[in-house]
Amino acid sequence: MYWKFFYKILSLIDPEVAHNLTLKIIKSGFLPKIKTKSIPLKVMNIQFQNPIGLAAGFDKNAQVINQIHKLGFGFSEVGTITVFPQEGNPKPRIFRLPEDKAVINRNGFNNDGLDLIKNRINDFRKNNKSSKVKLGINVGPNKDSSDRIKDYAKLINVFAKYADYLAINISSPNTPNLRKLHSNKNFKNLILSIKKEMNKLDNCPPILIKISPDLSEIELNKIIKETVKHKLHGLIISNTTVKRNVKSKYKEEIGGLSGKPLFEESTKLLIKARKILNDYGSRISIIATGGVDNGKSAYIKILCGADLIQLYTGMIYEGPFVVKNILDQLYDYKERDNIKNWEDVRGLAKSINEAYKIVENGLNKKT
Repeated sequence: MYWKFFYKILSLIDPEVAHNLTLKIIKSGFLPKIKTKSIPLKVMNIQFQNPIGLAAGFDKNAQVINQIHKLGFGFSEVGTITVFPQEGNPKPRIFRLPEDKAVINRNGFNNDGLDLIKNRINDFRKNNKSSKVKLGINVGPNKDSSDRIKDYAKLINVFAKYADYLAINISSPNTPNLRKLHSNKNFKNLILSIKKEMNKLDNCPPILIKISPDLSEIELNKIIKETVKHKLHGLIISNTTVKRNVKSKYKEEIGGLSGKPLFEESTKLLIKARKILNDYGSRISIIATGGVDNGKSAYIKILCGADLIQLYTGMIYEGPFVVKNILDQLYDYKERDNIKNWEDVRGLAKSINEAYKIVENGLNKKT
């Protein structure tokens, strides 16, 4: 198959060059429309064709919103978008770790900025009024911003009318001090500002906070407490990690690690988050991302509390049929375990080990 040959060629060239070339090819329309199984579900009062989405970072500048859905994604997330254009960190800044099925990046929110990307999204909405494509818009502050909370407020105000949901990125490790927004006082100030913007808007889309996988349980609890208190709509768990549990020669490179090594860490955080939410009596939504590349890993995320799932690095290593394969496998699990509604099994596993047992043995034979 020509796509295997194409992916082989891409793997031999610089990762960022390969990424930009892939975007150009997709934009040109040279992309197969892949037929996938329908697994419809409603989350945050939005109807999705399936629970598998493309995470932020692939289509940073909203260049291939419509085309990327040919691969079968139920939704995609563009960005991270900042108020002003910025180049990001010096190159090289992306490193493949094939032996670990992972990537390290230190991009630093390189993007075309609010005005240009807003125009692209506006054109997409105007020219695709009947489209079923669901779009998340991920926003963050400029590196040199003197008031990062004000940046978020402006971005929410501008993009609210275009987004099916908004993702507030406070967790990239590649923008200096951004993760300080996780701290209790800073996070409270951010949430109050977000809430103020929400109250200004006639029709505000769901707003989710994208958090770090490197949080302590105490930090996670405080974030969830404020998120629930101020009635935000959900969390994205999680961004890339600064921890290293990899073999590659690139393991000392500075940046965020994504892919397979992030799976267990992000899933354990997902379990903790769902438990804390249950303790608060809250059923806000969670989009789970980190290390998903097949139906097994996707099913584990659902069992551990995910409403929706995102991937990006998984597509780098598994190719353009990754969504089809995941949905086929999820459908098989659904049939095997006689699942009528995904809501019935969401958060069923109280530990990652329990989730593994369910996946391996079936719902009725966990042990």
